[in-house]
Amino acid sequence: MPLDYDALVFSNLMLQLALSIALIYAFFLARKRDFKRHCLVLRLAFAAQILAILLLMSPAMGVLLEPEGRINLFAAELLLHHALGLAVMPLFVYINLVYQRSLTPWVSMRFAMQAGATMWISSLLMGFHIYFYLNY
Repeated sequence: MPLDYDALVFSNLMLQLALSIALIYAFFLARKRDFKRHCLVLRLAFAAQILAILLLMSPAMGVLLEPEGRINLFAAELLLHHALGLAVMPLFVYINLVYQRSLTPWVSMRFAMQAGATMWISSLLMGFHIYFYLNY
């Protein structure tokens, strides 16, 4: 029995709340300089986020942008949310390659990690706004 649209949206919301908790936990691990666990938490959260994007968010984005066929403020917010989420992905890969010493850093790791966190949190907050705008 396939899940209906509302169940998928609610599942994504719950996953994003869990990922928010994981991000907060990873932040505290970094502050305590427990970088090994910090990286593990972020890698697991990133993998879960990729699955959520592929299975839950991508199908919905096409449906949300198609009806009007023009760009309005909501569509701009949706596209910015999408762009920030996509920008985090190569940055995350870059940070992990530098951390594993497979790549020479182009920018400071601190800057790259703070930029990635800022983009992920911004995209997450926009995603919550989009959810509440569409459902309430």
